[in-house]
Amino acid sequence: MVFSTKLYTTKLLKKLADLRLAIWLLASIGILIALGTFIEQDQPLAFYQENYPTTAPILGFVDWKFITSLNLNTLYSNIWFFGIVGFFASSLLACTYTTQIPALKKFRLWEFITNFKSLRKFQLKRQLPRNLASTSVYQLYGKNYHVFRQGKKNYAYSGLLGRVGPILVHFSILFVLFGSACGALGGYTVQEIVPRGEIFHLQNLVKSGNLSKIPQYLSWRVNDFWITYTEEAKVNQFYSDLSILDVKGQEVKRKIIFVNEPLVYNGVSVYQTDWDILGLKLKLNDQQTIQVPLNKISKSGRNFWLGSVFLDGNSKQKITILLNDLTGNIYVYDNAGLLVATTKLGQLVVFPEDQSLRFQEFLTTTGLQLKEDPGLRLIYLSFFLVMVSIYISFLSYSQIWGFEKTDEFILAGKSNRAVLAFQEDFKKDVKEILNTLKFN
Repeated sequence: MVFSTKLYTTKLLKKLADLRLAIWLLASIGILIALGTFIEQDQPLAFYQENYPTTAPILGFVDWKFITSLNLNTLYSNIWFFGIVGFFASSLLACTYTTQIPALKKFRLWEFITNFKSLRKFQLKRQLPRNLASTSVYQLYGKNYHVFRQGKKNYAYSGLLGRVGPILVHFSILFVLFGSACGALGGYTVQEIVPRGEIFHLQNLVKSGNLSKIPQYLSWRVNDFWITYTEEAKVNQFYSDLSILDVKGQEVKRKIIFVNEPLVYNGVSVYQTDWDILGLKLKLNDQQTIQVPLNKISKSGRNFWLGSVFLDGNSKQKITILLNDLTGNIYVYDNAGLLVATTKLGQLVVFPEDQSLRFQEFLTTTGLQLKEDPGLRLIYLSFFLVMVSIYISFLSYSQIWGFEKTDEFILAGKSNRAVLAFQEDFKKDVKEILNTLKFN
């Protein structure tokens, strides 16, 4: 019973390790990823209804009903997609276990040549005096060869690390697959628009895996927000001064972030993505402080912010406020649409009938994206292993055999890479061995 189970397991592993199966699975994953690139992922249902209507299906059948029924809108988190990826991972593991690891063990074994005739098949060989056998062994040992002797038979190899390259490639692919699966199941993405000075929690989920856990024990505070401009008055960079608070409200980390410079804490990365102007705080007649909401208007690739306020209680004297950016210039227009003042924060603007106002502060918001991907480190590790495997794959695995006869010693060798370089080294080693005769 135990024997039959072991035999069945061996057959199953060999079928899983079949190269044709692995190629087919890899091609299937590639096609699905390409399909996921073509069809937008994780969008609201209304998006697919608008872009893939039933009245004009792509190729005659691809509409929003087709996409949602097969879960093509959430392709990378589907159970059947994970099934294919897991099947491919099993194939790689089976290949590593049944083929590559046994091959590596085989390379470590002694491969003695038992007779002189076996050396004739080697193109690279040399006859030496019988008394140079021990000298040859010592010479190879000094060249970082692993040398073995058994009577008249000698064997040496070097560069076994180069045979590990294919195994590392397999493990790097496995780490990519496992890391991607961890990211899809345990990762999440949150988008927040937060006014300056406000404290917020992670609430506006854009994407989350089935096993993701949102850290509600932390809160986040936007201490400040500002923008720098170029000499042409174009946005150069925008910054957010962020603090992370624990359950007691104590600050545990603080950092100024900007585009491509996130804040990272316990696996959560906070990115600067956008900004906006909500309004202006001003003081009427140096008495009443009010907040004026501003509406964002985009025209010809430029953004403007407009708002209005009444200077008196009778709603007769109305002014319009215009902002182009946060450089400080504020444009004030009257009821007729005429520019009556260009001012800055803190400056007093005087109107007829003893009316005045003073702009005090911009009310800004910062756009933040918060992400956690638990599989990211595994993916980084996989890329590192790929680079290492590429490097060690260029290492030559060289083998040298020696057979001692009554009056001569035969050396022969071969290498799987850099054959010409190995031939030159072989000739050089033989020459150094022969030179020892001159000193003896």
